[in-house]
Amino acid sequence: MNVKGEVIVDATQEEVWNALNDPEVLKSATPGCKVLTEVEKDSYKAEIALGIAAVRGEYEAEIKILDKVAPNQYRLIMKADSKMGFIEGNAVVELDFNEPKTTIRYNGEAQVGGLIAGVGQRILSGIAKMIVKDFFKKIAKEISTRTAI
Repeated sequence: MNVKGEVIVDATQEEVWNALNDPEVLKSATPGCKVLTEVEKDSYKAEIALGIAAVRGEYEAEIKILDKVAPNQYRLIMKADSKMGFIEGNAVVELDFNEPKTTIRYNGEAQVGGLIAGVGQRILSGIAKMIVKDFFKKIAKEISTRTAI
């Protein structure tokens, strides 16, 4: 399923870029993230607890940031496993600065397997889009909090 959208942040491109590469920001923005541990540069393991419909459960996740072109874009890869199945995502995240705001654009694919996949595609697509949009909205909120200081 395709997941794409954009969020406008009242901050410079560098401020947004720095936030998108900060493990603490990533942890606070990832829905249900209890633990985020950097295992090597731009590679993380996470414990995530989601309480949303068919994807409800505890997940062990791997998150990687690849193909960086600072401060313009990178590719974000995520794989999460639980007793209910798995969720995989791969997205390109692009930043576009138009003073005084920066637009975060994301475009990618998500796949599910296991028992989770038994849920209707339209429902899963809606849940995936909601989770991703929530992530980027939380990134924007975190940046706004940091730049207000």
